[in-house]
Amino acid sequence: MTKSLHKLFFFLILGICLLRPADFRADIVFPARMELTETESGVFDVLFTLPVINGKVLKASPVLPDSCNNITEPEITGTAYSKVLTWKIDCKEQQLYGKQIGIEGLQGSQVEILLVINLLDGRSYNKKLSPAMAYFEVPFPPTTLELLKFGSFNGARAVLTQPYFYLLIFAMIFFLGLTGQKRFYLLLFSGILAGYFLGSFELMKSPGWTFPLTAISIIFLLAIKGAGISKRNFSLLLLLAPGLFLGNVLSLQQIETVMTPGEQLGFSVFFSLGIAIGLILAILVFYQLKQLLVSFNVFEKIITPISILTGSLAFGLCIFEASLFWKTPSMLPQIPGIILLFFLLLAIIGKVRNLLATGLSFAVFSTIGLILLMNGFSIPYAEIMLLALIFVCSMILLLKGSIPKLLLLVSITFGSLLAGNILAAFANDNLSFPVGRSVGFLVLGLFLISILGSFRTNRPASGIFEKILSTAQLAFGIILVIQLFSNQYFEGIASEYISGSLPIPVISLVLVIAAVITWPRNRKVHRQMKLKSRKPVFSLSLFILAILLLPFHIGINNPWFEAKDLDQQGMKLIMENVLSNTYSAFNEENEEKLFEELSRNVDADLLDNIYLDSRRRLNMGLREGAEVSVQEVELNSLGDPEIQTGSDVLEYPAQWTVTARVRHLKHIHYRRNSYSGMVALKSIDNKWKISKISLTSEDRKVIAASSL
Repeated sequence: MTKSLHKLFFFLILGICLLRPADFRADIVFPARMELTETESGVFDVLFTLPVINGKVLKASPVLPDSCNNITEPEITGTAYSKVLTWKIDCKEQQLYGKQIGIEGLQGSQVEILLVINLLDGRSYNKKLSPAMAYFEVPFPPTTLELLKFGSFNGARAVLTQPYFYLLIFAMIFFLGLTGQKRFYLLLFSGILAGYFLGSFELMKSPGWTFPLTAISIIFLLAIKGAGISKRNFSLLLLLAPGLFLGNVLSLQQIETVMTPGEQLGFSVFFSLGIAIGLILAILVFYQLKQLLVSFNVFEKIITPISILTGSLAFGLCIFEASLFWKTPSMLPQIPGIILLFFLLLAIIGKVRNLLATGLSFAVFSTIGLILLMNGFSIPYAEIMLLALIFVCSMILLLKGSIPKLLLLVSITFGSLLAGNILAAFANDNLSFPVGRSVGFLVLGLFLISILGSFRTNRPASGIFEKILSTAQLAFGIILVIQLFSNQYFEGIASEYISGSLPIPVISLVLVIAAVITWPRNRKVHRQMKLKSRKPVFSLSLFILAILLLPFHIGINNPWFEAKDLDQQGMKLIMENVLSNTYSAFNEENEEKLFEELSRNVDADLLDNIYLDSRRRLNMGLREGAEVSVQEVELNSLGDPEIQTGSDVLEYPAQWTVTARVRHLKHIHYRRNSYSGMVALKSIDNKWKISKISLTSEDRKVIAASSL
């Protein structure tokens, strides 16, 4: 007992020593700056910028090491607000490490100058020079021993400053145990390392609330297991997502030491060593505490009250952390509804196979789908195929209670591939850091699969729980389909009809006929033999496919259609359709396809002017490298035709809004351009096209992505 108590105090003191508060700093950009950029070994380009204050230039001069000599004379340029000097220096005799660089003449002023030093080996120093601290000593590169010290210390301190980490390790030690359960701690450590390295390379981005909420959920499950309320096996998969999220949080730690890429890699390795030290230290502290309670023969007596107390605390903390979403709903993860349905499906069928195997299969194949999308390959009709898979599996579960092995394998592998592709496409179109955000969403999906699957591991396949979930899944799927059709399909049908085309869903008609033919019939002979009729699983699957494939149809010319016979409502649909098609054509990267699409909606005489003017207005004021894509065109109002220059030309006063997504290197925002003017429509070959546009007003607004 005394030995356990000594060990407990030792590990507690060691942990406290690692809990020194961390400091945080941010770089500030100043109009006054001095930049030294190494262009070849020992040769630097110097840029020295001084502000002009009240018409006078600040009388300050750079102080460089004595070993540096000017190669060229300073060249003076500038504006009314600044004076700029540029020249070259040679510091080949001695390196800058350990030398002082500063500014002379700042005394008596309030000007601060930013010093930037960029070296060939990849180091970049940024230092603010002020009258009180006008010099900066270039530090020597860190040695391997220093990297080991800084990396391991910062790694241990980073993990030990996470309060929910302590609670998680406490719950694992007390309610899961250590002897014979080392694989759980090893998987947690592996997840932390994976999340750390993914975050370091910006391959994973997750909100700050993900680790607290996932950790609290796991703690709650462990608590009810410790209290004896739950007899279910604790799956390894449950610890993978919290570990990844914790590692992602640790990757955000700011390090003051300037390092080369090679040194950064070494630091990351030593940082991982520090994480291992922190994890082992926390495990040993709580293990010694448990052993101390065991030695006093009180552990078995207090484990149930501790479990109840821990579970209550976890439940309360979960409500506290989740209150973030009630105050700021925009913090909720932007995951498409179809992907959430697929997560639920995997949780339902996960118990047929091992839950860990299901989760890892999802992780592997969804990552493949993500990689395919990020390399330019979008799986055609991925949403429809995934919806069909969800509907068919849910219906089979509802009617039969179990899924055939082949369909199960297809659902997990191919469905995960589709889900990864869809999620990556959504992130790529709507979010900054699309790769990192997609991976973060996939990890969150992995957590949802593990949590939902863990609640039903021991239930029978045909239980009422599965039927309830399958029914709910079918209901939400139907809502998604209705929303999809109401927003896109029916509008598309109306647009085609008023354009003189009759849409015929041939594939859906064939599937409906096949479903009717194959529908099981309860014949007289079956009733006499008291045989139960087969469940219509196959026929219902055909009906589902028929509904989902309604958008795939062929269009034939409507022989009764006359473009000139449309009423005002029909002309409004025509106007919105041609405007939308005209602006959306600029999303095409291929110029030939762009002009081909424009020619379907714009008169040939106006084609060149429309192309040049629209391209200019969409790209106005953008930085180089920004990508613009039209997302929505809305016709706000359409007045009565004011001018009728002929039986086939109508000119309307109109107001419309064009919303375009602007993607920069590290963020996305939206532009909303509102236009007013006169738009003339001309009937050409029984189709309406734009023959003239004259704008009377234009208004441009920049909108944050989070506000849409």
